[in-house]
Amino acid sequence: MSRRTIAYQPALDGTRALAVTAVLLFHGGVSWMSGGYLGVSVFFTLSGYLITSLLLTEHASTGSIAAAAFYTRRARRLLPASLVCIVAVCLMAWAGWFEGVANLRRDVFGAVFQVFNWVKLGSGESYADLTAAQAGLKQPLDHYWSLAIEEQFYWVWPMVFIGLVAVARRRGVKVFTVVAWLTGLSAVAAPVIAQVWGPNAAYWATPARICEILAGALVACWLHGRSVPRGVAPLAPISLGVLTVACVLFPDGHGPAYQGALPLVAAASAALIVGLQAAGPVRSLLAARPFVGLGKISYGVYLYHWPVFVLIDRETWDLPVGVVLLIKSSITLVVAVVSYYLVERPIRTASWMPPRRTLVAALAGTAVASIIAITVVPATTKYYGVDSAAAEQAAIDSGPVEPLVPLSPATTTVTSVTAGAGDAVPSTVLGAEPSTTLPPVTTTTQLAVPPRPVRILVVGDSTAEATGAGLVAWAAANPQYAQVSVAAGPGCGLVLIGYLELTTGQRDTDAECGPYARDFVPAKAVELQPDVVMVMTTVWDVLDRRLTKDGPLLPATDPAVEAAMVASLGEFTDRLLALGVPRVVWVDGPVPLGSLVGGDDSQAQPARHATLHRAVASVAATRPAVRVVDLAAWLHDQPIGADRSARLDGVHWTGKAALQISAEFLGAALVQAALS
Repeated sequence: MSRRTIAYQPALDGTRALAVTAVLLFHGGVSWMSGGYLGVSVFFTLSGYLITSLLLTEHASTGSIAAAAFYTRRARRLLPASLVCIVAVCLMAWAGWFEGVANLRRDVFGAVFQVFNWVKLGSGESYADLTAAQAGLKQPLDHYWSLAIEEQFYWVWPMVFIGLVAVARRRGVKVFTVVAWLTGLSAVAAPVIAQVWGPNAAYWATPARICEILAGALVACWLHGRSVPRGVAPLAPISLGVLTVACVLFPDGHGPAYQGALPLVAAASAALIVGLQAAGPVRSLLAARPFVGLGKISYGVYLYHWPVFVLIDRETWDLPVGVVLLIKSSITLVVAVVSYYLVERPIRTASWMPPRRTLVAALAGTAVASIIAITVVPATTKYYGVDSAAAEQAAIDSGPVEPLVPLSPATTTVTSVTAGAGDAVPSTVLGAEPSTTLPPVTTTTQLAVPPRPVRILVVGDSTAEATGAGLVAWAAANPQYAQVSVAAGPGCGLVLIGYLELTTGQRDTDAECGPYARDFVPAKAVELQPDVVMVMTTVWDVLDRRLTKDGPLLPATDPAVEAAMVASLGEFTDRLLALGVPRVVWVDGPVPLGSLVGGDDSQAQPARHATLHRAVASVAATRPAVRVVDLAAWLHDQPIGADRSARLDGVHWTGKAALQISAEFLGAALVQAALS
């Protein structure tokens, strides 16, 4: 045995194979593997064991730790494939393969500088958001959070280890004892962090996850310099069984992993490592060639699988989940094998890369990746929103104007309403008597030019913002028809009664969103003097809520919740009408194509949105100045309504889709509402 090596254990590569397989099954959407993310925890513990075993062996043979050599080995092992993956993602983003993905430049820097977990924690995103994101919004570098935690450990562990050895020597105790104390403290810290900082910190924060790595380090200290203890072989099947059950039973968006219980998983992983030190059927199985082969390339499999999965998920596949997963996994394996033989192994075993040259190469690679990120990766924070140039062109001119004169249905002066290309725009023809609900477009009659542009103020949640972006672009191209300003309140519904239960905790809807509905929107209405206030809200107002702080959690379909909707939406509407707004137009939005808030699929239940639409209809029925535009009904018969590429997150329209909706339907409907 050399000064820096330990005996190779094939079964540990087999363990890596099982861990990465669990991750692939979980990310592949296999329903019975809801806790497959625990494979990452197994990786953590394995890493702690192997790295600490190397340090113990080196210290025993030389009396010191060559830190420069340690960092060189880690850099040559991890950085090449990692940088290749990052640069590949950057170039694919430049080519448009990840269109609509937000914050990708930020994520690249987080991955390059090994702080990705802190980037995620600082952004307020949860791991549940990562896994529940709609296909078009999945971020191709999200899996770098776990690599960041390991890399942070590698940076500090050699120095900490030297310090622990010194402490053990001064106190006359074994290194194992000192590491055991440190591991115990970190195990206690995990649930404390979960309670104090919340579930996101329990998952993302390095201090909350470090116990999983230290558990492996503790095993290394216990086994170092001793023969295999008797009776440990049964630990392998028992601990493997425990880990398997945990992978099947742990929920993916909540539960023990978010409550600081992952040290218990680390204990099972540590027991597995101990059990594999003795001959037995589990060790023989995991040492079999297929498991060892997959284990050897498991780093590349983990690195490349997520970008591959994200790309494939952006397409609609009319295939069973298992077949799609097989396609994803096959592509991943091919890429990982190529990376292993052409990138990872040649660099890791290269004799021509001493520490100084490795440092230069690492810095150069980091610089190149950073430059590529700056030059070719968009800095967008979200894929939807109002274009600033169009907003300036279309903005409401708040100067005094003459009141609008209603147009007769017999008006003969017509022109095309276009999105800039001259195509006629379908519009709704209103009858002589104004209708409370404007029906979907059934003709292609062209819209008459109004006496002056109709002033439209768009308010509501982020769906109003995304839809309003299309209206702004349409109005900028058709200034004779409308002026549009958007004053949305993303993250806020307009039902300001009760409390929502979110992954971040309980939300008092009135306290959080009341200032927007009661102060900001009325102030904008007074400032801009719109002819029409268009109101749109969707997922935030169909979530389960408690009508009182400690009351029962009720679905949006509950009659008591529906009554609260009518009362709150009616109050909001009356506030606008009292300010002299001539028309308030509520827009019934479509049912989402999937969940948005915290991965809760109930947001996409049609019955919940039908309840919201009934509440809106009730508000309109008793207020003559209120109209309802049934956008959902119009979209039902349009291909764009079910097109996932038009709503990348399942909820918000892309700019192109929003413009199409405004040009073909919504713009004309709002102008007619103002003139009817």
